[in-house]
Amino acid sequence: MFRKAAVLCVLITLVAFTAACSSSSALSSAASHGAGAATSAAGAAASSATAGAGAAGSSATAGAVSSNGCPTSETRSFAKTKFVADVALAGGAFKHWIYDPAKAGKFAKGAHGKVLALVKAAAAGAFAINRLKAAETNAQSDPTLCKLLIAPIRNFSSALTGLVDKAKGGSISPSDVESGNSALTSLHSAADQGGTSFTDNPNGSF
Repeated sequence: MFRKAAVLCVLITLVAFTAACSSSSALSSAASHGAGAATSAAGAAASSATAGAGAAGSSATAGAVSSNGCPTSETRSFAKTKFVADVALAGGAFKHWIYDPAKAGKFAKGAHGKVLALVKAAAAGAFAINRLKAAETNAQSDPTLCKLLIAPIRNFSSALTGLVDKAKGGSISPSDVESGNSALTSLHSAADQGGTSFTDNPNGSF
C-alpha cells in the first residue's frame, strides 16, 4: 500500500514537471515570435525612413537647378577666377597666333614662313577651344556666368573650329578671322556684364 502511494506521488510529480516545461516552452516561443515581429517592424520603419530621406535628397538636388538649366547657387569653388584664366588664354591664343598673323599677311600665298605659321595657328586654335571648354564648365557652375556666358563661349569656339579647319586646309584670309574676332568681342562684353572682365593672355603653352 505504501509502495503504491509512493509510485503515485512520483507520477503526479512527473506530470506536474512536464506541464511546467510545456508552459515554459510556449512562453519562450511566444516571446521569440514577439521579438521577431518587433525586429521586422523596426526594419520596415528604417527602410521607410531611408526611402524618405532619399526622396528628400533627390528633391533637394532637383531644386538646385533653375528652369533654364543653370544652378541657383555656385556649385564649384573659384569658378569665376578659373573662368577668367581660361577665356584669357583662349583670347590670347587667337589674337597672337591667328588674328594678328592673318592681318599681317602671314598666311598669304607666297608669304615667308607660311607653312609654319599655319601649323602654329591650327595648334593655337585647338588650344583655345580646349580652354573654352574648361571655361564653359566653370561658367555652368555659377548662376550669373551660366546665364550670360554660355552662348558667347560656344559662338567663339565655333568660329575657332572653322579657323582650325582653314589652317589645316592651308589658307586663312584676313576676312576669315573677322568672325572669330567679333565672337571674342561679344565674349568680352558678356564677361564685363557678369563681373568677370579679362585681358587676352598670349602666354599659353601648346
